[in-house]
Amino acid sequence: MNDFRRRYPALLLLIAGIALAAFSFWGVETMRRSGEQSTENRSHTEPDYYVENFHFVKVAANGDGEYMISGDKLVHYPDDDSNRIIKPFVKSYSAQRPPMTLQAHSALLNSDHSRLHLYDDVHIERPQTHGAEKLTVESEYMLVLPDDDIIKTDKHVVLTLGNAILSGTGMIADNVKHQFTLQSKVSGSYPPKSKQ
Repeated sequence: MNDFRRRYPALLLLIAGIALAAFSFWGVETMRRSGEQSTENRSHTEPDYYVENFHFVKVAANGDGEYMISGDKLVHYPDDDSNRIIKPFVKSYSAQRPPMTLQAHSALLNSDHSRLHLYDDVHIERPQTHGAEKLTVESEYMLVLPDDDIIKTDKHVVLTLGNAILSGTGMIADNVKHQFTLQSKVSGSYPPKSKQ
């Protein structure tokens, strides 16, 4: 019994030392894993490449160009495979419809190129043709769905067709059906045709 009493403090010290070593190891391992995850997260949210003064053409199955996107700079983000574009310029090509151009200060293009978000001073233009007057549309934001040939926004829009001006909040433009729909707060100005 006396022998156990003499060893008891040493045994407690040994157990405390083992517990401290295990706790220290756990703490170091937790910090190391946390550092790895933070580096991993940081590396995925940072861009992995960029291209300056680029041109991208989407080609249809028959070999014809469907649309072209160009810009001052394209920055790729690997976390969601998206692309941020500075000063985007988009031009649609179609044998059935007059070409349209879209411009903005910046854009975000998703990974499969099915959604193009245009931001700040968005400007759409369709030139005058034999069957239609010149059309321009301006807004602070627009969503382009290239596969459906649809452009829409929930923001304020100003639409100019020839000398007529329409404005409203929210728009859906279906280029296949040649339809523009302003959704709310619509007002317009239709100057009379000049007599010749």
